[in-house]
Amino acid sequence: MQELVGRLTALDAEATETLKVISYFDALVDGRAGVDVLLRGAAVLSGCAAGFSAEGRTHRVDATGIRSPGVHGTPERIDGWPTHTFGDDGRAWIEREGAAHANDEMIVERLAIALDIAIDRTSPAAASRRAIETLIDSDSSEEARVAAATRLHLDPSASYRVIATPSSVEHARPSLVIGTAAGAVRVSIQSPADTGDLERAGIGVAARADALDSSWASALVALRLTSAHSPVVDSESLGGLLVLAAAVGSGPPAPDALAVGALLRAHPQQENLLDVLAENDSLRAVALELGLHHSTVQAKATQIAQALGFDVHSPGGRVRLTLALALHRLATTRLD
Repeated sequence: MQELVGRLTALDAEATETLKVISYFDALVDGRAGVDVLLRGAAVLSGCAAGFSAEGRTHRVDATGIRSPGVHGTPERIDGWPTHTFGDDGRAWIEREGAAHANDEMIVERLAIALDIAIDRTSPAAASRRAIETLIDSDSSEEARVAAATRLHLDPSASYRVIATPSSVEHARPSLVIGTAAGAVRVSIQSPADTGDLERAGIGVAARADALDSSWASALVALRLTSAHSPVVDSESLGGLLVLAAAVGSGPPAPDALAVGALLRAHPQQENLLDVLAENDSLRAVALELGLHHSTVQAKATQIAQALGFDVHSPGGRVRLTLALALHRLATTRLD
């Protein structure tokens, strides 16, 4: 890096300064600098106050690098400064007044990266996130699982359930946001008796603390099967659908799932009707649940049967519809 800086000095002074910013923060990270040191570094480089907020706390130093309480200005004011997000909810900024300087964006970006590393290394919340990640990782060793369970104060002889929600949902307990093929998912671990008051979630099968990878896998399947009609899905009610989910993606899409997808693209408002039809063996019960006239439901069921190519009201048709909806959601649900 130093050799590259030397070569660029005579060619592009601005590029040289950018590389110096990178080198400066890399050195602080290598030296395991704390958050105050990182903020002072950003203040010195930029010549203005710097700050960050993360995990419910806010730190700020003035332009001379001295700790200053609070944030100078309102949240709207912060939006006018160079900022950069990091981690789950972190945000770093420098309080530049007037026109931006050439390296402001680079300074705040490298500050955010360094803060993310420093907080992940020292924060109790970060340690809890790492413990959750260890427990749901099928490749974790038994020793690592035991240590992670201890970190989270889990009873090794008790059963727990993994709760999966969209990443935007806040959990009262320690949680981890993890990337999946369906998008970012927030993960937490709860006792079987403590899974109420969830707006949209997949609840994993109960398992011991050292076997929560299976609970995580089932929780993700359950979350992908949620809908407006069933915003919370308990994986222990899915039965063979859990086995079916494991096979999704290993072959061509099922024709029934494709037919459901085509129908919902043309008439997205009918998804709730499909769910209710699959759950009830009587069109009168469907009409009662939806608050519609029986003849209206009968006409809609006929139209749906024509679109899908099978009778959705017969016992076999309802099973077929249930599977088609599940396959469609497993293939298409995106949580971002």
